[in-house]
Amino acid sequence: MTNKENLPTAWVTGGSSGIGLELAKRLLKDKYQVCIFAHAGIEQAIADLQKHSPAVCGFEVDVQNESSMDAKFSEAAAMFGTPDLLINSAGISIAKNFDEMTSQEFERQININLVGSRNTAHAALPFLKQAVQQGKRPKLVFIASAAGLVGCYGYTGYCASKFGVVGLAEVLRMELRSQKIEVAVVCPPEVDTPLVTEERKHGSPVTAALKQLGGSMPVEKACKEIYDGIFSSEFMIIPGTQARILAKISRVLPDVYRSQIDKKLDKIIRQRM
Repeated sequence: MTNKENLPTAWVTGGSSGIGLELAKRLLKDKYQVCIFAHAGIEQAIADLQKHSPAVCGFEVDVQNESSMDAKFSEAAAMFGTPDLLINSAGISIAKNFDEMTSQEFERQININLVGSRNTAHAALPFLKQAVQQGKRPKLVFIASAAGLVGCYGYTGYCASKFGVVGLAEVLRMELRSQKIEVAVVCPPEVDTPLVTEERKHGSPVTAALKQLGGSMPVEKACKEIYDGIFSSEFMIIPGTQARILAKISRVLPDVYRSQIDKKLDKIIRQRM
């Protein structure tokens, strides 16, 4: 299949489940050609996406391995052309207290969430530059987290990685601006995805309780706001009113924010004990 109709093209990493899969569905409905990239679940995701449009293809990748991404991005470009939009949604979370988390678990989150975001952007950059030369205005979107803006109990590895993703996006926004490549970062609160469902089975109940300060959103509702934000001029996209208020208070009144968080955390821990 090739881009014979000159349709816009989107690449979505982590596109086989959760936020990535839902955004891919919305792109297909809006007449995009979509290439998804994921570590697992490609065949099932493609079958699901083809219910919306046949203009979809999938590639198995490991975002920790940039050379494999170079190869798969080349295949995707040969199939559908250069991307108008790249969404990096690949990520994992391991909700454990710092003293319970192994160095391997910590590093795995850094390597997939942060280094994987770097690898995705770096491997895609030549194709994004080609898109500019073809008269497109491509956009690079990172899916970070509200945990990349404020700390959360039990999330040392996850917060460290997602704070890094926000920082990466901030700098790339500046560096790529003159090259006519737009950059945005998405910082959602808890979204009801398979990743969160799995986390609830094994994660800290204190983490689960504290996360509700930012709210929890169904994936369809969160992705509608994310999708609208992607096609706006916003750099930082925070779905959910509750999460936006929390992020603003933490930024404008950090001492007040930390005081209130500590009181809430102490109460949660007392109740658990």
